Amino acid sequence: MINIIKDLISGKRVCVLGYGREGQSSVKRIMEAGGYKSLTVSDKRDVSDDVPAGVSCVSGDGYLDCLDDYDVIFKTPGIVLNKDIADYKCEITSQTEVFMQAFGNRIIGITGTKGKSTTSSLMYHVLRTAGLDTVFAGNIGIPVFDIADEIKEGTVVVIELSCHQLEYIKTSPHTAVLLNVYEDHLDHYGTREKYGLAKKNIYKFQKNTDVFYTLPEVIKEWGEAPSETVYVAREDSPVKSFEDYPAIKLKGAHNVLNAAFVYDVVKRYGVSAETFIKALETFEPLPHRLEYAGNFHGVDFYDDSISTTVKSAISAVESIKNSAILLVGGMERGIEYEELVEYVAKSRLKYLVCMYESGKRIYDMYEALDKSESAPKAVLVNDLEGAVEASLAGAEQGDAVLLSPAAASYGYFKNFEERGDVFKKLIKK
Repeated sequence: MINIIKDLISGKRVCVLGYGREGQSSVKRIMEAGGYKSLTVSDKRDVSDDVPAGVSCVSGDGYLDCLDDYDVIFKTPGIVLNKDIADYKCEITSQTEVFMQAFGNRIIGITGTKGKSTTSSLMYHVLRTAGLDTVFAGNIGIPVFDIADEIKEGTVVVIELSCHQLEYIKTSPHTAVLLNVYEDHLDHYGTREKYGLAKKNIYKFQKNTDVFYTLPEVIKEWGEAPSETVYVAREDSPVKSFEDYPAIKLKGAHNVLNAAFVYDVVKRYGVSAETFIKALETFEPLPHRLEYAGNFHGVDFYDDSISTTVKSAISAVESIKNSAILLVGGMERGIEYEELVEYVAKSRLKYLVCMYESGKRIYDMYEALDKSESAPKAVLVNDLEGAVEASLAGAEQGDAVLLSPAAASYGYFKNFEERGDVFKKLIKK
């Protein structure tokens, strides 16, 4: 990998765009490779006190205006460019691109609008349980450059990949997993088509010796893969229902399908059904993903703050058998909510509690709907604290309250993790 970086930056003016954890990791590796003409960090924040000696800084609102002053840009995924990438004179690359060029033949890359964190974490756990030398990085919070030194001959590399990491890559992993493509991130991409095309890059550049795991509907919408394509189904897994295995902490039919994805992949690495089941039983689900937050006053509370789509909110209600109150709403991103309000109107829920900007739109749509007198009642509140208060007022013993917002947290919280943490604090008051 260092040789690839060295060839890329030799004699060049290099800029690392964004100086968060990944940007810091990039600077470290670029300096290790050496041979560049100059190295600069460009970030909206003033990070001049944090960069190593010999590294220049650009900061402020115009930090994106200087890119063509450099030959090579290492872009951090979360940063949105001012114009189309083809309009820049400089070469724009990323950790993900360089890492896949170096180790692509041993990478299992996993993406999807929903389920990628759970699936990639479970993939890593199963392979480790089976005794394979496995490392894990990517969108889960670990920059891929940070694990390069751990990779040896025979190491299996599991990477969770976001749409932003995939957006501009020209290299796909040997084993690609695309779970689903729902409507999301429209504030950045504008259309679902552009968003889906970013996801497609996980298999677009594969070779015929590579393998792609997905669903038939994904291929139908986004096109055939150049690699061997494996269609995954729940029936592929030896675990058809989590209810048959009391030790398994995962919940929901969507996670049964995610587990089937994992099983189809790990079979090729020699993992038996028995080992797979053992790993499922010892797997600790990630927080904020249909996480059981406790029972208070006889009411169950679930934190599904990761939910930013209609499909995930519906799946949450379907997964929790005693679900009675659903909390929705957050940042307004233009998502279509017709499917959600129509589902709620015919569901077993008692209340739909709507909050924040998108919650107001959901509330108005639901109230305008022609529905039966027995349909769940809608409640409009200002914020999460109000939503919890309304839930406590409406819930009865034996009910379950679900925070599954079908909306992004930004503008109200730093991220979905903070939203979930606040929720858990509020219900304990």
